[in-house]
This record gives sequence, structure tokens and C-alpha cells, in this order.
Amino acid sequence: MSKVFSKLIANSRRISKDDYSVNFGGIAEDVIDMLDSEQAKKAVSDAREKIEEGKTLTLEKQFGQEYAHIPLCQQIEFGKFSEAEELENGKVAAIDGTNTLPMQLYTTGQALCVGIGSISHTRPMSDSLHYWSSKLELEQSKDTNDLIRKSEENIFGTSPTAFLRYYEIKHSFDIAETYILFDGTLVYEWLILQVEGVELYKRLFANNKKYIGIIKNLKVNSAFSIYSRALERGELFIFETLEDHLKGINAHNKNWGELNESNRWESNKEFIKQYASKILRGVYKPRKKAFGFEVHIDHLEDMIRIMASDTQLNYVGHEIPFLLNRIDEEVKRTFSQKILKDVISARMAKESDDLFIQETNERDFR
Repeated sequence: MSKVFSKLIANSRRISKDDYSVNFGGIAEDVIDMLDSEQAKKAVSDAREKIEEGKTLTLEKQFGQEYAHIPLCQQIEFGKFSEAEELENGKVAAIDGTNTLPMQLYTTGQALCVGIGSISHTRPMSDSLHYWSSKLELEQSKDTNDLIRKSEENIFGTSPTAFLRYYEIKHSFDIAETYILFDGTLVYEWLILQVEGVELYKRLFANNKKYIGIIKNLKVNSAFSIYSRALERGELFIFETLEDHLKGINAHNKNWGELNESNRWESNKEFIKQYASKILRGVYKPRKKAFGFEVHIDHLEDMIRIMASDTQLNYVGHEIPFLLNRIDEEVKRTFSQKILKDVISARMAKESDDLFIQETNERDFR
């Protein structure tokens, strides 16, 4: 990472105030040039060649004769609700969550709360809330130094997104539906570095339900981004397994190698071999915009059919399954971040003006 930062500093340029006032220092043009550069076009062209090649290749080579009928690239008709009777019968649920209280850093502790919801075509939203604060462990601190150490451990050792994703997955065990649509990746990488996360995913793949993760933001992963730009309307392309992806991380990230010191790497190698090697990653383009997905090979055909059938084509730029759009709206409406933060601030102000001013985010005073 230090080499990356060194390049960042070495290749940056200073923009004068006058240039910024005249043409924003050419930043906008530079960004467009980057997106439309010859290198970018070449990458998309190469990706297109692999997509075309995928029309003649199947999953047989990697997974056996049983999957010889599934091409790496296939043409799909989206938005045909009748193609998945499971939707109308209420056997499909979409799950999403939101930070009801985003990770709050207070002077003596932290707090976090997430709201999770699910919905189907035959039932309203089922929901759950999950809250954590460092109150208990701080109360058990031996002295001030111990309190400071525990606070710092929580700040640097906690992943709010992993906390949210953990309870989204756990929620899927508590609902009756057999087919589950997740908003985001099927497997969250940070979680499989934790014992609790590995156990959770083992339970996920051991039950009789089927899952798919729909990824809306492809810009966080270069492979997703490039292949999405090379797709044509109606295409779906499988380009790697989760194992391929994680091995790439392992080759370039020292943090994975350091896991050897605590023997956690061994358990992750077992997880990768048994589960990640069977999770497919790909992209698809219903209309204007492309999206990504992660799905277990044994769930692939059913979940792709269901995902495609429920796709909301009239939602331009957001043509994901209707149920995912619905649960996103419901969860955000039900678990408003502003309400809870305002209540906490009001309680602080009632307790003490000094407490309110000390703990409230300084941006709220602007």
C-alpha cells in the first residue's frame, strides 16, 4: 500500500486558484479522457473478446459434465414475470439493510445500529433491529489506559458494513421463503476473515434455500467494471469464481499472508476450497445499465431465472429485481437515520449543554 501512496504523491499535480476559477484546472476533461482513453477502449475490447468466446464455452471444464449445457455467456430475456412462478407464489424474498445509527464515535465509546428488512410479492416487510455499543466492555475496563486501548480496538477492528451484512444473512434463516435476493455481494470478504463469518456462511450453504447477491455498484471492482462496459443488452457473462477473486487478493495483499501467524489462514483455505470455488461471479445488462452478481453454482439456474423474471425494466438505470427496489425503499423509510440521531442529540442536550456540544458532530453546527 505504501508504494501505491508513493505513486499517488509522485503523480499528483498542483492546480492554481486561477486555473481552477477558469476551467476547474482541467479536472473534468482529464476524467473524461481517462474513461475514454485508448487504454480503456483496449481493455473493453479485450473484455468483449472474452465475452464472445464465452458464448462457445461452458461450465463443464471447471465443474463437470453436469454443467455442460450452461455457457459462460448467454442471452436472457428480462422482465418476464411469468417465467418464475415462485415469485407469484410468494416463495421469493428480497433482503436489505441500512445503518439506522451509522457507526458513532463518542469521546468514551462507540455505538452502531442496523435495521434489516425482507419482503415478498405476497407479504409485507418483516424486519429486525440489531444494536451494539461499547458500554459493557468499557464498564469492565481496569483503568483509563485500558479504556483507551479498548476504544481504539473497537475503532480499528470494527466493520459497520460487516455488522450489517452479518445480520442480513442471519435474517434469511428466520424467514420462510426458499429463494433469497440479497442487495450486494453474496459473500462479504471481511466476514470470511472472522470465525463467526465463516460459520455463518457454512450455515448459509448447508440449508435448503437458494441465494443470489445483486451488485449495483460495479466501480469498486475493476473486473466487474470492465466487463460491464463490454456487455450488450440482454447478455449475462460469468467471468470468475470467488476463489479466483480471493486468490488474486492473496497474491497482492500482505494482510492475507499475515493470517498464517494465527492459523486463521488455514481455515480460510478450507472455506475457499469448499465454498468459494463454487461461487460464480458475473455481470448482466437488462437494458441501459449493467449489474453484477454472485451465486452458488448449484443455485445458478433457478436464481438467474428468478432474478431476470422480476427485473424492473421501467426503472431506468436501476433495472434490478422489483423486490430489491421495494425493500430498499421500505427499509430506508422505516429505519430513518435522522430520527434516531436527533433523539440522541436531544437527550444529550437535556442532560447537559456541555455534553451536547462535546459529543455532537461539529458539522451539525454549521
